[in-house]
Parts: sequence; structure tokens; C-alpha cells
Amino acid sequence: MGAWGACQAEGEEKEKAVEAAAESFAFLEKQLQGNKYFGGEELGFLDLVLGWIPHWLNVMEQVADMKLLDADNFPLLHQWAHRFIQLPLVKGCLPPRENLVNYFTASLTYMRSLKANNH
Repeated sequence: MGAWGACQAEGEEKEKAVEAAAESFAFLEKQLQGNKYFGGEELGFLDLVLGWIPHWLNVMEQVADMKLLDADNFPLLHQWAHRFIQLPLVKGCLPPRENLVNYFTASLTYMRSLKANNH
């Protein structure tokens, strides 16, 4: 289901989606053991592919009132996220947080209204 699925879900379904997302993050956490980035000491392709996590996921967590990427449970992934988002190349390309909050709030409201109308 993933992070977006966890955002949309409610109740028991949300709990299951959060657990599934945590399993994925646990896998990623293991890949970072002993490394600064997924490719080792330097930024690599997988870092770029997963680069949405630090900025977008934090917004999803806020909008959906949940916590997926917890520093206590995923310290290496949390450190990687902070390190990645601080890279000048990345930092300069990120959309404003307020725009993302507005986007996800509207999207989540819309998706939930669709779901409510289908029942």
C-alpha cells in the first residue's frame, strides 16, 4: 500500500498500511548499515530515486497525522534523509513545504470524499 496508501486509509486499515510501510523502511535501513548513502560514501542513483522520502514523506505524515519515518526506529534512514535534503543541489530544487501541505491536504480530502461516495 505504501506511504500514500497509509495517508488515505483510516482505522485498522491505516494501522496495517503503516506497518507495511515500516517493513519497507526496515529493509532500506538495513541497506544503509555502514554507509553514508545507499551507494556507499557518495551519493548514488538509489539515493536519487528515494530522494522523495525526506521532504514529501514528512508532509504526508503531517497531513495524515501519522508517523512513518521515526528516528528511534530508523536512525540510519533518518540520518540519510537529513543528510540528503541538506545537499545544496537537492535543497535548491525542493518545492516550498507550504505548497506540498496544501497539495496533499486537497488530495487527501478529495480521495476520502471519493471513497465515502462509493460506499
